[in-house]
Amino acid sequence: MKTARPPRTSRVRSAPLAIFVATRAEMKPIATALQPTGPSASRSDLIVRIGVGGRDLLLVKTGVGPDRAEAAARHLFEAEPVVAALSLGVAGGLSPQAQTGDLIVGDRVILQCSGQAPVDGTQDGLRPRSGQDLQGQQGSRLEDFPCDVGLRQAAMTVIRRLDSRHRLGPILTVDHILTTEEKRVLAAESGALAVDMESAAIASAASACSIPFLAIRGILDPVHEDLAVGLDQFLDAEGEPHLPRLMRYLIAHPFAIPYLIGLGFRTRAVCTRLGRLLQELSTTLS
Repeated sequence: MKTARPPRTSRVRSAPLAIFVATRAEMKPIATALQPTGPSASRSDLIVRIGVGGRDLLLVKTGVGPDRAEAAARHLFEAEPVVAALSLGVAGGLSPQAQTGDLIVGDRVILQCSGQAPVDGTQDGLRPRSGQDLQGQQGSRLEDFPCDVGLRQAAMTVIRRLDSRHRLGPILTVDHILTTEEKRVLAAESGALAVDMESAAIASAASACSIPFLAIRGILDPVHEDLAVGLDQFLDAEGEPHLPRLMRYLIAHPFAIPYLIGLGFRTRAVCTRLGRLLQELSTTLS
């Protein structure tokens, strides 16, 4: 396992804090949960600046997947100095102890580098892989990025104060949605508690710029739950719902409607908790 150069220890400066999320469904409840103490402004539909607790926060929507996440992070780091970078949003559980709603604070993030093209020619990583594809992942390598100790300690202090269910441990980043079979295999291979599609890619960009980094993810689907509900059939390349395709999917699969509604409620609840945590953490870091 290759270990990247650790980022420098976090320091309190006047630069903004960069917050990376993958989708609007994650970004909106996080932003709504914040209580601005300064001016807010949208630089685009991808970046929102919010003043909280004496510190500016830059909320950046990256789109789904490691390639988009790393590109968005590098673009921001080149354009504007930031005090630190956080990856927030939902994740899948890899440990049986990680239940829906639990917050996972990363002590490190792990990037799975398979060197494989997306399955079936897809470009968005939204289609789960077959058992045959999974066998081909055994030759993949894992690249390790440590999370900043100062940021991690500050986050753990706030989480304990908020009395939120949480766990500390590794977070794995992959390039596609995992089936339950893949979750079990990669949990054993990586030792990670949770899996997402962005955090380690953002950490890679942050490490290259010596920017302190931390990932905090909320569990959306525990290890035994399979998200293979045809997401690739109605989400676009950015991971956002494509309305005409969504309507066609729901007409063809009406029994998926309650599940998708529940998934939306869970996403909103998890990200609202992350927003409240971010509110307190921003004040602490200021």
